[in-house]
Amino acid sequence: MRPVPSLCGLVTALLHVLASFAHGQREELGMSFSRHPQPLDAPLGDDVNFECNLNLAAERFSWCHRPLGSEKWLPVFHTPINGKISRYVVNFDNETKAGDYRCIAFYGSSGLASDPARLTLATLQKFSDRSNVVINVAAGNTVPITCPVPYSAPEAIVQFYKDNNPIQNVNSKTMIIESVKASDSGSYYCTASNYITTQIYTSNHKTIMNVHTNPSFQTPYFVKQPQTEYKVLRGKNVTLECFGAGYPVPNIAWSRLGSPLPSNSVRTSMGLMITSVQPADRGEYDCMWMSNGAHIKSLIILRVMEAPKVIRSPKASTFSEGGELELSCMVTGEPQPKIEWLINGESMLPNDNVEVKGSMLRISEVEKKHAGIVQCVASNEYGSDSGYNLLRVNPKQHVGTTESRPDYGIQNSRHKHTRGGGRRRSKEGKRKGTAVMVPPNQPNVTRLSDVSVMVRWSVPKNTGLPIQFFKVQYRELGQKMNGKQAKWMTANSEIPNHIRSFEVTDLQPNHTYRFRIAAVYSNNDNKPSPNSVRFHLIKDGGFERNKMPIPLLTNTEALGPQEVLLVWQNPDKSADIDGFYVYHRASSSAGDYIKTTVEGKDSFNITISHLQPDTTYEFKVQSFSVGAASEFSQILGQKTKKPVIEHNDHDNRNDHGSNLTLDSRVRPADDRNANMYAIIGGVLGGLTLLGGLAAVAVVYKRTKHKQSRESSQSEGKPITNGRVMNGGVTDSKINITSNPLAGLDTSEDIIQPKVGIYYYRYILVCCSLIPTRTLRTLSGAAFLSFYFPNTTHSGQQSPMEMASFLNGQNNNSNNHNGSDTAASDVNASHTEPPLHHGSQPIEQPL
Repeated sequence: MRPVPSLCGLVTALLHVLASFAHGQREELGMSFSRHPQPLDAPLGDDVNFECNLNLAAERFSWCHRPLGSEKWLPVFHTPINGKISRYVVNFDNETKAGDYRCIAFYGSSGLASDPARLTLATLQKFSDRSNVVINVAAGNTVPITCPVPYSAPEAIVQFYKDNNPIQNVNSKTMIIESVKASDSGSYYCTASNYITTQIYTSNHKTIMNVHTNPSFQTPYFVKQPQTEYKVLRGKNVTLECFGAGYPVPNIAWSRLGSPLPSNSVRTSMGLMITSVQPADRGEYDCMWMSNGAHIKSLIILRVMEAPKVIRSPKASTFSEGGELELSCMVTGEPQPKIEWLINGESMLPNDNVEVKGSMLRISEVEKKHAGIVQCVASNEYGSDSGYNLLRVNPKQHVGTTESRPDYGIQNSRHKHTRGGGRRRSKEGKRKGTAVMVPPNQPNVTRLSDVSVMVRWSVPKNTGLPIQFFKVQYRELGQKMNGKQAKWMTANSEIPNHIRSFEVTDLQPNHTYRFRIAAVYSNNDNKPSPNSVRFHLIKDGGFERNKMPIPLLTNTEALGPQEVLLVWQNPDKSADIDGFYVYHRASSSAGDYIKTTVEGKDSFNITISHLQPDTTYEFKVQSFSVGAASEFSQILGQKTKKPVIEHNDHDNRNDHGSNLTLDSRVRPADDRNANMYAIIGGVLGGLTLLGGLAAVAVVYKRTKHKQSRESSQSEGKPITNGRVMNGGVTDSKINITSNPLAGLDTSEDIIQPKVGIYYYRYILVCCSLIPTRTLRTLSGAAFLSFYFPNTTHSGQQSPMEMASFLNGQNNNSNNHNGSDTAASDVNASHTEPPLHHGSQPIEQPL
């Protein structure tokens, strides 16, 4: 029995692990397997020994087994010992014990799993050949004799016979006889044996060869039909066989489609031999047999297989208990490896809380048990490889026995108000400044190019304040100025609230970044998402890009004035992709494309909305994975439908020329206003209104003069949330943007209504002839045409301008009442840096 390692040694090992955690590389975690369990073939009844070795002594080991055809790992009984070596003996008394085995080394509660090793039942099947093969050939040709070897584990040993006499020095399932002569005629057969099971079987039928010494002219023909595809593991040797015969004896020529023959290839009697095959050797090869102007030709495809390799391990990350987790790794291999995710040696199977999508792992609610070692294991028929790192979980904070909840801006009901620090209350007793602002979820980041990434996010369902738009912020890690971390940079684009992805450009290759999303709410305050995990922008991802399938954009269809349906196909269903990026922009625009993310490799359509009616758009699609995006698909154009025109049949059933669009249609007045025409006529006939018109003109002139004076006094003062403030701008998260109204054109023609509009409004409201709520239902042009149908209005504002003015007056008056309170409440509750507008990314302080 091995001695228990000292506490000092264990602490030293754990400290070494934690110290190396910051480097984010699996080689620096401290522990690693110096020997993984190896695959074995064994017959029933044998005892099979599996062994794993580590560089650091583990506290204990465990072993698990995954039966053939199953996805679930099952623990097996094993005496837990410590040390650097662990062995497990399988009593192979039942076929159900075949399958994969792995060992798990534990350091405290953190477990590191080895690569799996397969236990295969050793066996040899019988021959399945059904008839004799007869070869008639002219002397001087090269002839292959093939043994139809049955399935065997391990590979069978082949022995050839001629006329019941064994043939020596043949170590392949194909025996080559060069320049055959009459003495080579005869009957050939073979046997196959399994050295483990000691089974041996003889082929059912024979190959009978007849060699002609005085043949007539014979055009070239294939003695054996060439194999059309070869799969060879990288670094191995392969011979592309192509056997032709004829008379006179034909010559063979080898070529390669689009490229010269590999420098590591050589012509032999068996065919074209390529040594130490590399990915560059894959392609299409042609063999051609020629004689006296006649020829035959065959195409052979060479595919180069690769054992899996994890080229980017999961990143060392910290997540909050109850929050979301998303990790990724990057792997290579041919065929495409299957990815398995483990945490502390336990395989993460998909369920309501866990989503495994290729090289991505998502956990919707992180628990304490997820802390430890996270592994990404890639496997195909040629082997396995894993990448791993440490995962930390910040537990929820507890106060007494009450669990703390995420702070979304809702004030705790146990909050005590002090005389100087309490929040103001309105007359109704409702607390001011308690609006709910639910931030976006932690963003995911994928590589687009050497200098750009795509940032994707989601927004939790909530009943809080609506989101106006998003802003993307990013910060470079490792870059320090004056001993301080680099500042947050803000992309200058305002991302519409229905968009959930954004391309960040002008980054530096081989640099590491974090990203976050700030949502700007209807009160112009903002709240950022959690920071993304570290993202290292790898340079030159051309190899990964070339492996990504280019979507085939097949159809676009206008569904309405603002919607277009896109349909595409994925030409390579086996490719490991995470989804698609859909790009669109108006054809008349040379600006940036708007990007939309479609998750899932099996997705094939999306409806793009929020488009302009009667406008032609162009669309294109990319496939993407965590490490790369494909080339763009072809660009297709589609024009949205024209806006729907509805007829006003209530009063103009026979007048087809008086249609109003849906947005500007006038609502019928209620019963109390049914005689409004008569009242308005009386008002227009009253001479007393002349004095009222003059009075209103004076009031309007003074009001305009006062607004002009206030505007001039406000010049040069900083603006926050649409309000002019005395002194400097406060250090508040509010300053992401000014009031949306502040960006409008301030010319008199746009903001100020014509004098006549004021006259009509003041006359009707002040004289109580028209209820105010009825006036508010009318747009500007509809108001005048409805109540003054016989009046010509030169320079009249558009209905939308007038409606915007009326609504703006109401909104401004309502916001003004509580502006001071809102400002004090929000400013006092946030310490994050502000976001700003600008034509370039803007530095933000931490």
